[in-house]
Parts: sequence; structure tokens; C-alpha cells
Amino acid sequence: MDIHYTIASSRLGWLLVAATGRGLCRVAFGEDVATLESELRRAFPQAQLQRDDARLAAIATGLTDYLAGRGPCPDAPLDLPGTPFQRRVWEALRTIPYGETRSYGQIAEGLGLGHGAARAVGGACAANPVALVVPCHRAVASNGRLQGFRWGLERKRALLTLERQRG
Repeated sequence: MDIHYTIASSRLGWLLVAATGRGLCRVAFGEDVATLESELRRAFPQAQLQRDDARLAAIATGLTDYLAGRGPCPDAPLDLPGTPFQRRVWEALRTIPYGETRSYGQIAEGLGLGHGAARAVGGACAANPVALVVPCHRAVASNGRLQGFRWGLERKRALLTLERQRG
């Protein structure tokens, strides 16, 4: 498999954007470029990785513009590995309106699983490989508190604040 990627600076740190020929396979935040590249290699050990800033410039610019409050999160085709359950959760996350949140339990209930599946929904959120495009930052605890964001609670708080201000 061939994966092209780019890394851009954003107001929330470095942002890696990677895609196969079918769509985005990873959007991740990091503190430094080397770590993001290393994590990409670990996530896709069999892939041929190639940095290609020009190929992914439009989507990277769309994402950094979104993070700067200059537009909506761009929509893009996705090529996500994951279990059928994870993909169901990720699709449910994409239906949460901009500027709103849902509890893990509400997401589980919306999938017909009952509130007791909230922990499983949280696990699927933690496995989400494409930050922002699948907005797992919009999932919160049942009491509204922030918890469990793969890229740090400060980033989650910043994303929700941005969306509430722009919503």
C-alpha cells in the first residue's frame, strides 16, 4: 500500500495528514515532526510512505484553516482500518453537529446499543485514526466533562471552544 503524507503547523501543534489512493487514513496531532512520522510508520508498517506536501496541500490547508477558525472542517473520502463496530461509531460521530457534543452513552443509544455500551464507544473514539474529520472531540462524559482524547484534553477543550465560538 502507498501512503502519501504531509505535516503542517497548526495552532494546536503539528498536524499530520496521510492518505491512500482511496482517502484519508490518518490525521494526527503531535508535538514534533519526527514523532508523527515514527507513529505513522508504526501504524502502517507494510506501507510505502512518501511525504508529498503538494498532493495533500488542499486538505492540509483546509484543516489548518478550520483550526484557525476560518472555515468548516473539510470533507474528504476516508480509507479507515477498523472493526465494523468502530466504523459505526465513527460514522455516528460524523453526524454530531458542529459546536455540539454527545455523551458516549448517547452515542451508544443512538446506535441501538443502550447506554451500557458507553465504554465500548469510548474505546472506538480512542482508536479513531483521523482527528477532526471524524470528530471524536465531540464525545464527552455523561456529566458533560471532557475525558479521553487521544491527542490531549487541552486540544479537545480548544476544539470544542473553537466550535462553540464559531457555531
